[in-house]
Amino acid sequence: MLKLWFEKIDKVLFLWVGSFILNIITFFFIHYKIHPSNRTLALHYNVVVGVDWYGPGKNLYSIPLAALLITVANIVLFRAVKKNQFFLSFLAGIITLIVQIIFLTAVLFLSKVN
Repeated sequence: MLKLWFEKIDKVLFLWVGSFILNIITFFFIHYKIHPSNRTLALHYNVVVGVDWYGPGKNLYSIPLAALLITVANIVLFRAVKKNQFFLSFLAGIITLIVQIIFLTAVLFLSKVN
């Protein structure tokens, strides 16, 4: 019984660690590849219109910051439901990892535009 519980925790811990690693990669990618400063950069890209939102380059840091806030909210949700409903807590970890991947992909596409 205890071994099964540790196996479940290890799977969820892997998801959280992976999410934080992707968030750190996103921060470092913005800092070292895009080099945001006070110059004007594309902040939002739409496939239909193209670049539709310009602004200071420092605003690019709001993308991984929003992903970090979503991660923190999901950790709070995870801690609230982990004892009663393990599936929902596991789902919170998976969704957090997917959100981090989506935000990293958005930053990668913005680096091509800038």
